[in-house]
Amino acid sequence: MPARLIVGEYNVLWEALRHYEQHLLGVAANAADEDAQLDADDRLLKLNSIRTVMQVAAKEDWDLDLR
Repeated sequence: MPARLIVGEYNVLWEALRHYEQHLLGVAANAADEDAQLDADDRLLKLNSIRTVMQVAAKEDWDLDLR
């Protein structure tokens, strides 16, 4: 059975993901070459998937709307 996070943990993780997203956007915008930009873009896509999964889990576990 998967562990359920508490509301505070969801909020901390959500803020960390938002901060990391801003970092990756900066990396993608300032990438020295195309490979670095593609790597940052790939990480942004994965991050977006993680955020979507977190939003669904937070809503199901605690009726919490993460934005």
